[in-house]
Amino acid sequence: MRVTGGEFCGRTLRVPDSEAIRPTQDRVREALFSILAPELREAKFLDLFAGSGSVGIEALSRGASSVVFVENMRRHVAVLEANLKTLSLTPPRASVVVSQVESWVSSYSGPGFSIAFADPPYVLWREGGLAEFLKLLAQRSVVSIEGLFIAETDMAMDAQEVEGWQLLRDRLYGKTRIAIWRRKK
Repeated sequence: MRVTGGEFCGRTLRVPDSEAIRPTQDRVREALFSILAPELREAKFLDLFAGSGSVGIEALSRGASSVVFVENMRRHVAVLEANLKTLSLTPPRASVVVSQVESWVSSYSGPGFSIAFADPPYVLWREGGLAEFLKLLAQRSVVSIEGLFIAETDMAMDAQEVEGWQLLRDRLYGKTRIAIWRRKK
C-alpha cells in the first residue's frame, strides 16, 4: 500500500497480516481526499479503528496539522507505529492511543477534532447503524461544531440522517460506502 498524495506521496506503508483488517483502497483514499482537500489544511484529524494508519498518514501527507490514531489490536498498533517511525512522524503531529474505540470516545474530554474518520469492522454498526455513534461523537464533543465525520462501511449499510448532523455525501466505490456528515450546532 502506498500514500497517494502530498508530502509522503509514493511512500510504502506496511499492512498488518490479519483478516481483521481491511485497508482503505488507494482509489477510495484518493477520492476521499479529493473531497476533503478544502477542509484538510491544518485540520486536527482523528483516525478511529486506525489499523495500519493509512488514512491518518494520508491526512498528514496532504496537510492536516495533527492526527490521533485510535486502535485496540496490539499487532495492528505495532505496524502503525512502524509506519509512523519510517516517516519520522512523532507527537504532537502523530499520536497513537491503544484503546477500544467506543470506550475512548465515551470518555473523551479534549478539544474537538475538525475531521474524524472511522473504518470499523463492517459488522460493528450493522445492527444499530451509525446513528448512535454519531450521537455519542456529538455528546462528547469529539468532533467540533462544523467539523466532519467520515464513515467507511460496506455498501449494504445506509447512511442515516441524524439530528445534529448534516449528511453531505453518500457515495459507493465498488462495495465500499463512504458517508460524510457535518456537525451542526
